[in-house]
Amino acid sequence: MSDLVGHQLGQYAVTAQIGKGGMATVYRATQASMKRSVAIKVLPRTLTHEERFLERFYREVEIVASLQHPHILPVYDFGEYDGMPYIVMAYMNGGTLADLIGQGPMDSLETIRIVQEMADALDYAHSKGVIHRDFKPNNVLLDEKHNTYLTDFGLAKMSEGDSHLTGTSILGTPSYMAPEQADSNLLTPAADVYALGVTIFQMLTGRVPYDAATPMGMLMAHVTQPIPYIHRIRPELPEETQDVIDRSMAKKVDARFTTPSALSEALTYALRTAIKELGTAPAEVSNTALLMTNMIGQVIFLDQPCLRLLKRRQNDARSIIGKPLSDVLGISREQTETLMQQIAKTGQVSQQSMDIKDSSGIVMSIWCSASATRDDKGAFVGADITLQPVLDSIRPASDSSQRRNVLDSTEETFLQTYFVKQMSALRNSLVQMGGPRIGRNLDRIVNETAERNVWAVNMSEGTIQVGMNQADVDNYRALLAKGMAYGVNLVGKKMVMKGMQSVDKQFDERMLNVVKELRLYELFDVL
Repeated sequence: MSDLVGHQLGQYAVTAQIGKGGMATVYRATQASMKRSVAIKVLPRTLTHEERFLERFYREVEIVASLQHPHILPVYDFGEYDGMPYIVMAYMNGGTLADLIGQGPMDSLETIRIVQEMADALDYAHSKGVIHRDFKPNNVLLDEKHNTYLTDFGLAKMSEGDSHLTGTSILGTPSYMAPEQADSNLLTPAADVYALGVTIFQMLTGRVPYDAATPMGMLMAHVTQPIPYIHRIRPELPEETQDVIDRSMAKKVDARFTTPSALSEALTYALRTAIKELGTAPAEVSNTALLMTNMIGQVIFLDQPCLRLLKRRQNDARSIIGKPLSDVLGISREQTETLMQQIAKTGQVSQQSMDIKDSSGIVMSIWCSASATRDDKGAFVGADITLQPVLDSIRPASDSSQRRNVLDSTEETFLQTYFVKQMSALRNSLVQMGGPRIGRNLDRIVNETAERNVWAVNMSEGTIQVGMNQADVDNYRALLAKGMAYGVNLVGKKMVMKGMQSVDKQFDERMLNVVKELRLYELFDVL
């Protein structure tokens, strides 16, 4: 195949080759319309004349398009370029599980987390009648936070339908193939359970269980050699770990775990010491809470730590937006007016002692710091206020909805795309009504807020850059809330809402479900 770097495949500009195998070449490309990187898998022209390869390639498209799961790599598009079919997929920049294993045996907790994610993905595929039959670490992609994504369904088999797609009865990677894979007529989801068991052995030890000089020798090792004893390599592992390996890699299909999730649960139990340590470890919770107000002291945003500090639930945010600071913090109106006047006059408040009340009326002492937001004429338009308990950190709430809102890479891409569209619509509305100067001031307000809080967002003359490692929903909500409050103050609520509501028409229901917390115009009816 000729190098496609520099070519334009439809709306995708190819920028680099990132992988090559006997079946296909994978490129990194940029999709300008969505401002994102994608991976494009291209079948070389030399194989397009082979019906079995084309059929396998098209079947992969068909199968993956039918599998919508958080830990299965999503396919965005499919097309053909110069006689070569290609698949467009999400781009993951964290390497593969094989790369992670290459750094040495993995710790128990990381192993458990990854196995749980992959077991869930395989269970889902099996529920749809799909057997992967080439599960291995190289086919598990990682994002930068090591979230996992199962990929490469090129050898997948539908449990109902034609089982002779490729003209050969032996398919898979020998190091991970179950003994029965020598006969495709006997293939069941148990083959994926076996491959997951082999992968677990490799994750915990850094090596595959068998070694052979040839692919056939490797396959025969799986058929004839005893299951290796994992404690010869990792003697510190709990004894029950071997039971999990034995059952997942059993030679007979009916002796294995019935599902990948059953294997995952057994592994979690076997490594229960590590799980116990995880359960007793203190949660990493920020001890600084952030809320934002407009110029008259109405709350326009508060983050998760602030909700925890006030013993509020996530759903309470809707009723809090628009309320006076005095009502939210349980302080007097006089205190609120004094604080807002001080922020407006000096631009800064640093470590000021204050007593506030949570939702149950309990009084707590906090340190209050604040920074002013000003418009292009220097007029005070709002404040960023941080609250920090004097004696203790902010405790995690019992409500599970209070957990930190961190997304996987696919959701993060949706979030960033929607944020950029919403902020662009807001800026356009302000420029239409007030001219370029107002747009530049919005840039400055957003940039100052982001810089102050160390958020990877930058705006300049309508171009918005978002750092790919920024996955916290609160940060995007805060910047949108700050921009919307500024816009409402200048051009009125109707104009701001009209522009931002129009953005929703550009996205489908799946996208809107992911980004529902950024549809803040619904919360600004009270302003």
